[in-house]
Amino acid sequence: MKKKSKISLLAFIILGIFLFNNIEVEAKEGQTDPIERLDYEENSVLALNYHRVRDITWLDRFLLFFSNPYELKRYSVSTDEFQRQMNWLIDHDAQFLTLDELLKYKEAGQFPKRSVWISFDDMDHTIYDHAFPILKKLDIPATGFVITGQVGNSNFSDMKMINNKELTEMYQTGLWDFASHTDNLHYLDDKNRSLLVQEKYTSIYQDFQKSNQYLKEHWDIDNQALAYPYGGGNDTVSKALEKTGIKYGFTLEEKIITPDLNDQYLPRILINEDSFERLIESWKGFENNEDN
Repeated sequence: MKKKSKISLLAFIILGIFLFNNIEVEAKEGQTDPIERLDYEENSVLALNYHRVRDITWLDRFLLFFSNPYELKRYSVSTDEFQRQMNWLIDHDAQFLTLDELLKYKEAGQFPKRSVWISFDDMDHTIYDHAFPILKKLDIPATGFVITGQVGNSNFSDMKMINNKELTEMYQTGLWDFASHTDNLHYLDDKNRSLLVQEKYTSIYQDFQKSNQYLKEHWDIDNQALAYPYGGGNDTVSKALEKTGIKYGFTLEEKIITPDLNDQYLPRILINEDSFERLIESWKGFENNEDN
């Protein structure tokens, strides 16, 4: 009996490694080499982007020690680490912005000092379970980029997605707003390229329209923003954005947002334990805070 249990445990571990390796293939789309330090401009915003906020289990720690799980290292933070990061920002007098405030200040050409905007992509259930309670307790606003065609899916790319009732609960706190992460174009093709940038204009336009309609129907949101799946778009995507009334597009790049940037290619910094320590804690905007 003990021998069978050991075999079952080993099989479970191997399966876990296999699953994380599969996730790793998808996650590498749009990868760029990390930089050592963020540029500093006083008139700017730090746009921090998260994907998963996990309670790290013994299996996660095993994978981190014995393999190279890209999903865990690059696209995830632990619940404790997320809490620490939010407290660090509060302690350093970050000025948290909503999406509407971010867009308003960019249009005006002037941001408050130490502006920080927090967003989440995909909206899988780890955000509802772990990030949502922390942000609610700390009274920090955030934006969720929703894959509207996958809301409530119990197994989308190995993720359990937040359902409509839970999203509405988040929205009704007044701390959360939502924007588009496409309706159903968050996939890779057979060459591991983002499906969004491979599609023809008509398909992209129809997808964006459907996503906008979902946001309007459920939360009365006149959507202005889209986060590109895997971090990038192209001219065809830009044309579809314009025709569907989506003025702002967000990428994944280790850069700050300044007023002069192209509205359709606004960078967000993908946050994990490494990037927060490497880029955010060393950013001159916080070093120059005379109150600390």
